[in-house]
Amino acid sequence: MTKSIPIYFSFIILIFSAILFSCNPTKETSMKLPNGIWRATLQQQEGAVLPFNFEVNYPNESDTIPTFTLINGEEKILLDDVSKKGNTFTIPMHIFEGEIIAEWNETNQKLTGKWNRRSFTNASSLDFSATPNTKTRFEVNQKPKFDLSGKWETYFLSQGDSSTALGVFEKIETSDVKGNLKGTFLTTTGDYRYLFGSVSNDSLYLSCFDGSHAFLFVATAENENTLKGKFWSGKGQPVDFISTRNPDFALPKADTLTYLKEGYETIAFEFPNLDGKLISLENPDYDGKVKIIQLLGSWCPNCMDETNFLTELYKTYNPKGLEIIGLAYEQTEDFDDAKVRLERMKKRLNVDYEILFAGRSDKNFAAETLPMLNHVMSFPTTIFIDKKGKVRKIHTGFSGKGTGEYYDNYVEKTTNFVEMLLSE
Repeated sequence: MTKSIPIYFSFIILIFSAILFSCNPTKETSMKLPNGIWRATLQQQEGAVLPFNFEVNYPNESDTIPTFTLINGEEKILLDDVSKKGNTFTIPMHIFEGEIIAEWNETNQKLTGKWNRRSFTNASSLDFSATPNTKTRFEVNQKPKFDLSGKWETYFLSQGDSSTALGVFEKIETSDVKGNLKGTFLTTTGDYRYLFGSVSNDSLYLSCFDGSHAFLFVATAENENTLKGKFWSGKGQPVDFISTRNPDFALPKADTLTYLKEGYETIAFEFPNLDGKLISLENPDYDGKVKIIQLLGSWCPNCMDETNFLTELYKTYNPKGLEIIGLAYEQTEDFDDAKVRLERMKKRLNVDYEILFAGRSDKNFAAETLPMLNHVMSFPTTIFIDKKGKVRKIHTGFSGKGTGEYYDNYVEKTTNFVEMLLSE
């Protein structure tokens, strides 16, 4: 015989059900961030605030999770692997090891949280916040006192040492984000990518956030030919720099910095590809081919800039006899872990050429794996080998699209050099 449920138990069940539904999961999952361009900030050392911009977009009206696009001047980096739990968004940083985790407060119209950067040697975390419908990057509005466009001989001063750079700045005519100056700093090992910002009165403000790097430059123009300022990178302490206008200044030639030791004409290596198969230049598939060996890391934005260029070069010239092999030095010593990162990189950047796992991301370690080189000064480093197996040129660093004419010149010269090697 089945007993009936007492009335008071039924009443309790009804109340409990009401409490469950009062949480309103439908409202939570249907919550959407405002579309459009946002202004975000990262809190750096000594109270410095690095601003950057991103765009929020729901590609389809039915989407409940948006895409984010980082904006640095002309550069736009799509972040489309976003997840959401309640009002908290996890935004992985493209192919790089890190993410922004932030909670949306609809009342205050703010996203607040952390940018976490994972690294083999130097993990870090910075406070993050963002507000919608703001196309301003730096909140400055005074008329520039000086025209700071042009070329600047620059020295970064750190603990008694100095490193040299070439600053190249250009006025902005139109942009999605409010600002009046763009440019970058070139060094012997690469560039500071797409810097974007403003000149207000006698002050210069430039920043870049690409998911891996967080760069902030603040300087005062003492006159139209001299800048003095500070540079912040990620969580590190600021570094002083001084720049002098110099249209004739040039860095050492990138093809002279890394070279073969005396007695060597070529290089040799054997590393596993992403299927675990050991690959070397002794492979018959490389006989009689022109080869480019790229030393890179999936953690390295300059390497990714170069990879974009090499990917297009490979598509054009592989049918004519060009092979490219990437030697990846990663922020892990575990093959399986590295494989996940490198496969993600290959998919994101549409890389068709071979990538090998060469070990950990340390320049001294890389030099030990390639003992015929005088050193490994930079990631990336690019080695050009002719059909007979002889090294013909080694290029240190890479100047990406953010360097303007320097990138264009490199692309033209490298393409012509590859064509020459193929014609021999």
